[in-house]
Amino acid sequence: MWKNLKTSYKIIIGIILLLVIFRIALPSIVKSYVNKKLNQLPGYTGHVNDVDIHLIRGAYAIEGLELRKKIDPPKYPFLQISHIDLSIEWKYIFKGRLVGEVEMDRPVIHILAATADLSKEPSRAHWTETVEALMPMTINRLVVRNGRFAYLDFSRKPDVNLYIDGMNLTALNLANVEAVGTHLPSSVSLTGTSIGKGHIKADMKLNALKEIPDFNLNMQLTGTKLTSLNGFIKAYGKFDVERGSLDMYSELELNNGQLKGYAKPFFKNIKVLNWKKDKKEGGILSAAKEAVIGLFVKVVENPKTKKVATKIPIKGNINDPKTSGWATFLGVIKNAFIKAFQQGIEGTLD
Repeated sequence: MWKNLKTSYKIIIGIILLLVIFRIALPSIVKSYVNKKLNQLPGYTGHVNDVDIHLIRGAYAIEGLELRKKIDPPKYPFLQISHIDLSIEWKYIFKGRLVGEVEMDRPVIHILAATADLSKEPSRAHWTETVEALMPMTINRLVVRNGRFAYLDFSRKPDVNLYIDGMNLTALNLANVEAVGTHLPSSVSLTGTSIGKGHIKADMKLNALKEIPDFNLNMQLTGTKLTSLNGFIKAYGKFDVERGSLDMYSELELNNGQLKGYAKPFFKNIKVLNWKKDKKEGGILSAAKEAVIGLFVKVVENPKTKKVATKIPIKGNINDPKTSGWATFLGVIKNAFIKAFQQGIEGTLD
């Protein structure tokens, strides 16, 4: 039967067989390529567990991506992502733009203070090459579901572990496909839950196409239990708290590498000293120190709002932003004795 077929039919059948074989082998080829590129990132090792190709919708999916610093503990890889879907954003094809969209499920990022030396990190070119290996087109839309971001410092006593859980992020128009008539054409929104059950909400407008992106950010953190931050407070401030809550509001603007803005923390129902416990754990000098701190907190508490608050100005070059300790202290005094700060975003930045 094969001998009786015309040569043209044999060629067509041969091409079809080759395409089928190529389609079957394609996931393995892509997986091998991605793993190779992840391991070429200086100072890092990485791998993906599986790759699935969806030719009809112009997409592929990655299962189980992991990227770790060679010097980090195995328990805390730099990046883990359960599932990634990378595809063409088809609605912009008809506008003459080939851009992509990325959706991530359950990404986890660990930043370890002891190994967070930016001078030893791969160059921008290395990171760009790695990202392009995963997504060989400009990313215009990014969605993150149920992520986690953690900062850990094991060089302190006690260990510091700060994190955001349940993080959901949506970033739109990153490639500036939609002309929106502004120098900040892209938008990013983020929600999550911090350590201490605080609620995080952030909204940003930015120009992602600049080498150092311009942005305008509004962020608020509300309802955080201060006792959950005792590891951080003890490690850096050498005292702890018995109760209290924290709300924080901030506006930041970055324009041509110059940063300006503020952060407004509000502390409520703070109790610093538990004399018996603190004396037993840290000795009489530690208890005396906490007694002085507790007295100061009580003195600077606003009598009407029952809150300690201040406004911390932030200004300077993005590589070396400055805050003013004196202005922060004066803010505490102003809130206590002159006029209480209003909770919320001020809207004072352009």
